[in-house]
Amino acid sequence: MSTLKETLLQRRTAELPQSRSFDSEDTPGRALQIHSWNGETWVLPWSHFIAARHLGTGESEQLVLSFTNFEVVLDGARLLSLLPDIAGFRLDSLRSLPTKYEPQGDGSEPFIKRLSVRPIGRLSAAETADLV
Repeated sequence: MSTLKETLLQRRTAELPQSRSFDSEDTPGRALQIHSWNGETWVLPWSHFIAARHLGTGESEQLVLSFTNFEVVLDGARLLSLLPDIAGFRLDSLRSLPTKYEPQGDGSEPFIKRLSVRPIGRLSAAETADLV
């Protein structure tokens, strides 16, 4: 094999992991799974994520995640610590728990007391019926 062919092969081999990095196990999840205490589950692709907004401090915080067609509202404590993982698309799931379980945590991790997922930019069934 010529030196040029060897060099090209080495470069392609070195570049391959970077070009396929989306398929590796080290990359963040492609979607966010959301589990509510009542058993509802949603999967929202990170590719539809638009923005995050944090409100409040301490034990009374709200975090709003805006996706293309849905808004996820989290109420809880210490939610600000989730923002770096959200910004880096490293968060793969969120789960709410009843308030009675909060004392069982270590007090430094985020605790989601309530969450809601609601559609945005869509007509309700009543509004759709008015259009027919």
